[in-house]
Amino acid sequence: MKRLFQHTAALMSAGALVLLSSSVTLAAERTSSVTDTEVISVTLLIITLLLLMLLGNLLHRLQKSKARSEQARAHLHDAVESLSEAFALFDRNGRLLLCNQRWLDYYPWLKDSGCVYWEEICNLNATHLMQTGCCGASDNDQQRNYIEQLADGRWLQASDNPTQEGGIACVRTDITRTQDAELALRKLGRAMEQSPVSVMITDTQGIIEYINPRFSEVTGYCADEVIGQHANILKSGEMPESVYQGLWDSLQQGLEWHGQLLNRKKDGTLFWESSSISALRDQDGNTTHFIAVKEDITAKKEAEDQLRMIATVFETSTEAIMIADAEGRIKMVNNAFTRITGYSPEEVIGENPSLLSSGRHSETFYEEMWHELLISGYWSGEIWNRRKDGNVYPEWLSISAINDSSGMAKEFVAVFSDITQRKKDEAHIRHQAYYDALTQLPNRALLADRLEVAIVTADRDNQKIALLFVDLDRFKNVNDTLGHEFGDDLLLQVAERLISCVRESDTVARFGGDEFVILLHNISSDRDAALIAEKLIKTISDPFELSGREIFIGASIGIALHPGDSETADALLRNADLAMYRAKQTGRNRFQFFTSALQETANTMMEMEQDLRIAMEQSQLEIYYQPLVLGSSGRITGVEALLRWHHPRLGMVSPDTFIPLAEDTGLIGPIGLWVLETACSQLTLWNSEGHHLYLSVNISGRQRDLGLDATQLSSILDKTGFKPDQLVLEITEGLLLDYSDDTIVWLQAFKDIGVHLAIDDFGTGYSSLSYLKRFPIDTLKIDREFVRDLTQDSEDALLVEAIISMAKSLKLRLIAEGVETEEQRQLLNELGCQYQQGYLFARPLPANELKQWLLNYKPERVSRPSENLHRIR
Repeated sequence: MKRLFQHTAALMSAGALVLLSSSVTLAAERTSSVTDTEVISVTLLIITLLLLMLLGNLLHRLQKSKARSEQARAHLHDAVESLSEAFALFDRNGRLLLCNQRWLDYYPWLKDSGCVYWEEICNLNATHLMQTGCCGASDNDQQRNYIEQLADGRWLQASDNPTQEGGIACVRTDITRTQDAELALRKLGRAMEQSPVSVMITDTQGIIEYINPRFSEVTGYCADEVIGQHANILKSGEMPESVYQGLWDSLQQGLEWHGQLLNRKKDGTLFWESSSISALRDQDGNTTHFIAVKEDITAKKEAEDQLRMIATVFETSTEAIMIADAEGRIKMVNNAFTRITGYSPEEVIGENPSLLSSGRHSETFYEEMWHELLISGYWSGEIWNRRKDGNVYPEWLSISAINDSSGMAKEFVAVFSDITQRKKDEAHIRHQAYYDALTQLPNRALLADRLEVAIVTADRDNQKIALLFVDLDRFKNVNDTLGHEFGDDLLLQVAERLISCVRESDTVARFGGDEFVILLHNISSDRDAALIAEKLIKTISDPFELSGREIFIGASIGIALHPGDSETADALLRNADLAMYRAKQTGRNRFQFFTSALQETANTMMEMEQDLRIAMEQSQLEIYYQPLVLGSSGRITGVEALLRWHHPRLGMVSPDTFIPLAEDTGLIGPIGLWVLETACSQLTLWNSEGHHLYLSVNISGRQRDLGLDATQLSSILDKTGFKPDQLVLEITEGLLLDYSDDTIVWLQAFKDIGVHLAIDDFGTGYSSLSYLKRFPIDTLKIDREFVRDLTQDSEDALLVEAIISMAKSLKLRLIAEGVETEEQRQLLNELGCQYQQGYLFARPLPANELKQWLLNYKPERVSRPSENLHRIR
């Protein structure tokens, strides 16, 4: 029909043109013969035909335009339908002009709704969409973009754009995948930012490009400080380079690396990290970055180390460890448990600890133990348990309760150790603390305890006690002569004898060295103490057998009583000691009761000690000189320096009093040096005046202990100008009994510088020929005790003659002390003792008086033979 219509219109147009052409021609031919009416008619006809022709042409053109419009519409529809996006077009009035099927697929509720206007569609969509942007009327001049979420969860990117005619072109793009990807990326990014582990991304060269906040928290570095830096900024320098080399080798081989690194924080603190480092690749598989996921495991490693340590302690502990549940069933034991109890873990796990019970403790004991444990959560104490083999042993047990969150005990941990040996050791230590290691007698600590108790008991029961301080006489000589081994044997024998002399209720204690103290309980009178003292002295005086020979010693005993002499234990000991010292002074091998006079003497000695300390500063000390002469001719050969003390209150103090005091206090050290230097200076002066005297000075072993030696003496001789071969050092015979190499070396050093050595008071001690041969001695000085009765007592004369004979055989020079009569001088001279010293010639004199005496002295030769010589022989 459409084509017929088009064909008819074309024919009509063509006919009109033919007709018009014919009419024009006819009109031209008939112009001359027709009237005006005819002309008008013809003209109208022609116009009509022209109009018809135009109308047909218009119709034809209209048909062609419509066909083209339909074709364009079809192309537009096809184009819109072929879009991957949903599309809808609204006119300027908001009416829907067209939409594609995808639009209806996204909004299926629009198919049957009849809504064709923009606002209606927006309102209807708002009721069906899960999420959407603003869908109200839009400004035609403004483009709107927003996101919508469909009911099925898909996401649409909405774009509403105004057209030139004022309409709206709507485009909807399914962005579900993109949205999901973005959401995943946001989640990943949020996870990275909130991750509890450190994340670091570097390029392939290790340059840091990203760190998360946790990285900063752990290391102390902020992003600005590390981005662009190499990852080795964290290196501590404490890890072997081989670790890092292995890390990079793994990454370059495309492998993931796992390991632990000791790194350093910004503040220098070291920390451990567990790291997993892997490659990030592009779509072609090429590595573009490395990502490191790291966890600070410092605390974990410390906890692991602590757990390992705890496990090691558990297994290696010397103390048994047992863990039980709330019901008391054993859950775990360690190796020490098995070693101590004899039970293996398999034998006790699941059992009650009561299988270890020894039966020595009552039910009440265990009830109280568990009551305290449940109340305080802890119990410890000594307990007796039984081993698997049935042996009972003491152990120190500590039990702790482990509570749950509600405070109820869920487990118990028991730690115990076998204290059998410890109890033995404690008993041994107690014994050592209170008993002498050699004699097994009570020592001074136990004596003090018993003495305190004895005083309290005596006061309470109106009793009397006595304290006897026993000091062995001549023990040092035996100890030094025979050696400490025999000395110890002697002390053991002495201890046995002392015990045999007293009751079992009394106490015999070794106070120290060769001193013993005896505590007599509940004596009737002083006489009882005296009888015991006499018995002790007699018992100790009996010979002891040592080294196959008999040894004789003695004992000096001091006695103090309570009540009476003192009220305290310390005072009683001190008083008994003072009394013993007095017994020694009065001849030894005797006893002495404490008296107030002894205390006064002790106080006097204490005051004297203080005075002696300032005596040298105040020039109270003075050296006296006694000449030594050649007995046959009376010629002066030397002088002996003798120290004197002019006390401002006491007057002249005897050397026998203050010299021992000086030695006890150590003052003999500086005093002795002063004596040497002063006497050497004086003799240098006299010799320069033509007297040619040698000097004899006494020295003691105490001065050796205080530092006197050959070097110090040489310094004095150099300072004073005194010649060494003119100096004689006199030592006591007792010093020879110190049979030690040190003493010999000390004396030999004096000999090496040219000084001579003499033994003072020879014959009163215990010297023997072997001592004289061993020590570098030049001279013997016969003690005045033998010289005093030389002319009346034949035994003394014989002893002197024996000494002189021995000295001659050893080629030693002899000097006799205490020569007071001409008869003594003559007899000594005839016996062969040429050098003499005593009041017969001169008393000790101060330096100025001796100088005058030397000027006035006229030597006299021996006038006649001694009548006593024949009587001696």
